[in-house]
Amino acid sequence: MSDEAAEVLAASLIDDGGVPVLVVRGELDAYSAPTLDSAVDEALQSGVRSLVLDLAAVGFIDSSGLRSMIRARRLFGDDSGALRIRNAQPATVRLLDITGLTDHFPRA
Repeated sequence: MSDEAAEVLAASLIDDGGVPVLVVRGELDAYSAPTLDSAVDEALQSGVRSLVLDLAAVGFIDSSGLRSMIRARRLFGDDSGALRIRNAQPATVRLLDITGLTDHFPRA
């Protein structure tokens, strides 16, 4: 992957058997976090009330990316099922463990 491709983040809202899923691809960092913020905002504006973040194609998350995930969690509310993650890479799971946020992002 080139350096330019690594910076690009894409987020696509899909319906997976009646479950809204935001499929995220790329690196989630200070440069790209606004893309995730915008995608979450659009999902909320379209009426989505619970969301799964599919992180299978996210290889890197820095503190800005983590902030965007926390923002999404806050926007969807404290209901434990309102925002869930799936297909998180081992580095993402470790980041959530190290920061003590594992319980805030239940697995789908």
